[in-house]
Amino acid sequence: MLELAKEKEKFIYALFVALLFSVACILIHVLFIIFPIQKYDWSVYPRDIQQWYGILTGQFIHASWGHLFSNLPPLFVSSLVLFYFYRSIGWAGFILILLLTGFMVFLFGRNYSHIGASGLVYGLISFIFFSGIFRRNVKSIVLMTIMVIMYSGYLAGFFPTEERISWESHLFGAIAGLWTAFIFRNFREHDEVAVVYEWQGQDRNPKDYFFERDVFNKTLSERKAESESQDRFF
Repeated sequence: MLELAKEKEKFIYALFVALLFSVACILIHVLFIIFPIQKYDWSVYPRDIQQWYGILTGQFIHASWGHLFSNLPPLFVSSLVLFYFYRSIGWAGFILILLLTGFMVFLFGRNYSHIGASGLVYGLISFIFFSGIFRRNVKSIVLMTIMVIMYSGYLAGFFPTEERISWESHLFGAIAGLWTAFIFRNFREHDEVAVVYEWQGQDRNPKDYFFERDVFNKTLSERKAESESQDRFF
């Protein structure tokens, strides 16, 4: 019951954070509609030092309701997965992906305003995917497989198919997710740590073994050569 209560608490926390990001994006979009604020002044505009803050703000701004609602479902799902299954590194991973994506777009993107959470979405999905490769435990591999099934179509977003789509955000977001997964590959969650029991660390009496302990460490030819050298010695 205690374990179930902990899992419930974890899920509620992850759900709250995922909803928080989604609601924040909606409220920001509403604010730009209500108030006469030029949203592109808050975008990521590559190599414009005066607009450096767009690295932080641009990924929460959207051009239209359609643009916003195309990003909300994957943002919600990927955030929920991150903060539920990788809770101990959730905030650090999220912030690092956000900053790396924005910074790379700022340095290498085309000279026009980049807005939208799609780069962040690509980063989160990439993090979950590559965590399965780097961690190689059952949980991370299952999550990796789910991401492949749900979002394999996102690969098309890496290519410049439409001028108005920031494919750079997608590409750099994926790179940021890969790098973040690599950095945190050794940070294990509680359910990823293998339990070692006392009896597993104790070596048994050599008499308990039917074969010699190194029976599988040498090839047949090596053992034959070893036997012949011993015969010559004696």
